[in-house]
Amino acid sequence: MMKLKQQHYALLLASVLSSPLVMAEDAMPAAEATPAAAETAAAPAAAAPEVAEAAVAPEVAGPYSMSRSIEVGGGGHHVSGGNGDWNSAFVSGVWQTDTANVFDWIVQNDHRFGESGTAFNGGWNHDINQDWFGRLEFGKSSAGTFWADKHYGAAINRKWLADRNLVSTFGFAYNDNRQGYSDRVYTVGLIYYFDGPWVVEGGIHRNLSNPGSVISTQGYGAVTYGRDRWRQIVLSVNSGSEGYMPVGNSASQQIFDSQYYSLGWKEWIGPHWGVHATVDYYHGTYYQRSGGSASVFWDLP
Repeated sequence: MMKLKQQHYALLLASVLSSPLVMAEDAMPAAEATPAAAETAAAPAAAAPEVAEAAVAPEVAGPYSMSRSIEVGGGGHHVSGGNGDWNSAFVSGVWQTDTANVFDWIVQNDHRFGESGTAFNGGWNHDINQDWFGRLEFGKSSAGTFWADKHYGAAINRKWLADRNLVSTFGFAYNDNRQGYSDRVYTVGLIYYFDGPWVVEGGIHRNLSNPGSVISTQGYGAVTYGRDRWRQIVLSVNSGSEGYMPVGNSASQQIFDSQYYSLGWKEWIGPHWGVHATVDYYHGTYYQRSGGSASVFWDLP
């Protein structure tokens, strides 16, 4: 049972960062997001289920048999339109306590649009039974209109098919933003785990922002290749409309289209450590952004 979970909980932190705290643009799929890039307060995505053994890393015996890790890194982005470049630094972790519970967290400091702020997000992932599992999360930031002041999220997920390798997810998130508006984000999605080292994912974020009952919708998709303790490559894209977008201390923009593309590569160099790099590009009505992040991670006993 533990062996079948190993790869998928390793993907969990990326799932977390695609959804949590975050801001009011660039909704991303669950499969891949770096802290420097994740920006829409999307509802929590599915943590991964137990699936076909071919996609799973060789069994790790002893103290490294659970998904426990820490990651430290930073990133930078060039932003058009005289909006100033971005930079960030972060530390994040995953800690599995037993076969049914995984906790994750991230602390990140960003400088964007002439502002700086630090944010924290934490999540709890719980296996209810062999078919159902869920997630709760909470986030808080210290400053910066690009961060949500507070974030709350929950998701319920269901495994399907004989091998339980198709997962449906429904998530809800609420974000209290510093510029006087709030977001209610609903997410529905599907994840399919192939027998080999491939995962495909797709879904929709539906966002209701107030005041004004501003409705926006974004679709997302991702393809993942690889397995835990070897290599994971993720190509992701999302496209659609955005509701509110804070740009520093200026007034938030409303209802416009945007696209986001990301390519991530996570490589184990030693048995219990490696590097993780991501490049991404965002195209919106008000500015374009390109850049990436790099980090080092360690698996923990």
